[in-house]
Amino acid sequence: MRKFFKKNKRVVWLGCLILLVGISIGINTANNEKESNSAFAPNGSADENSNFYKPAIDSEDEADRLIQQASENYFFHEFDKGAENYRQAIAIYSARKDFHRVARTYESLGDLYKFAHNIADSESSYLKAVSYHNRNHDAVGEGRSLKEIGELYKDLKRFELAGEWYQKAGLAIKDAPPHRDQAMIYESIGRYHWDRDNLPEATRNFLTAQEIFVAIKDRMGYDHITNVLALLKRKNKSSSPSP
Repeated sequence: MRKFFKKNKRVVWLGCLILLVGISIGINTANNEKESNSAFAPNGSADENSNFYKPAIDSEDEADRLIQQASENYFFHEFDKGAENYRQAIAIYSARKDFHRVARTYESLGDLYKFAHNIADSESSYLKAVSYHNRNHDAVGEGRSLKEIGELYKDLKRFELAGEWYQKAGLAIKDAPPHRDQAMIYESIGRYHWDRDNLPEATRNFLTAQEIFVAIKDRMGYDHITNVLALLKRKNKSSSPSP
């Protein structure tokens, strides 16, 4: 009996030893993977006090480098630097007569100012984007920028003013060819009306978004809006007075 327990004791110890070796190898492998994906990754840098990886600003195009740098400034809340880099990029795109990129960069500048709670400059930047989208005959881009102004004022709980901008966005994209951003604008308008408890108008805009997703064969977008409509239908039923 003693030999039996002694033999089993050795088996248990051997098993524990193997388990510890396996855990050690697993930890070292995980640490090596973590290092390769963070501070030690090539062509990038990391803050010495963290493992946050920052991609290198390595675009061959000067304007694109400025956009990359501005995006990094945005992330680190360096709003003045970010705005300056966006403006320099806009100047380069303007000189090249690449007005599509000018319009999109003004949208990004509007986003930056919005995040910085600089409402006046945010609205001004979006309106400049609207102007260039209009010049480019880009109805969807125009509607997207107008929608962003609506979002800006909705976040400030200035709902009446937000509604005016959403309405302008809807009019801008009304006759545009089907486009994913167009569907997303209608969804945003629908969500505004949902928040205002205008469920019929919310439904109408969601259905329009759904039709666009069908037209462009975007199954994921269609399924998403279908789920939204189902939620709205349940809300409508729960808010209806009992007979």
